[in-house]
Amino acid sequence: MSETELRTLVRDVLREVLAGRGQAATAPTGQTEPVRLTGDADLAAFVRRLIGLLDDPATGDAVRSGRYRFTLAAGGQGNSPTLAPAAGQPVVLGGAVTETKLNKHAGAGTVYLAPDAVVTPLARDRARALGLKLERKG
Repeated sequence: MSETELRTLVRDVLREVLAGRGQAATAPTGQTEPVRLTGDADLAAFVRRLIGLLDDPATGDAVRSGRYRFTLAAGGQGNSPTLAPAAGQPVVLGGAVTETKLNKHAGAGTVYLAPDAVVTPLARDRARALGLKLERKG
């Protein structure tokens, strides 16, 4: 399965799950599985799990009908240094600064880089596209 096909599958599943949120009061009760997505590996594992559930006749219908639901597990981001800061607090990123980290701070204006921060070339391009100023904190 190509990356594009995988992304399309995940988008379709998430669209169905999110569409069902507004109908939670009228939806039949069933099983709910918490899902923790903290990176690409977790996402790939979730997709494999979902495909397995859909392939199983016993659970496939429940997943399709919304009786078997998924929720985001509490603390999905763990202690990541890329969590959004409180209002008015500067954004400081350390470690590997990637496009994904910068996308989370698109409206910040300025992103401060910790002394240990390493900015990937794609992240630099993304910062320019988002209008973010990268400034070494020091």
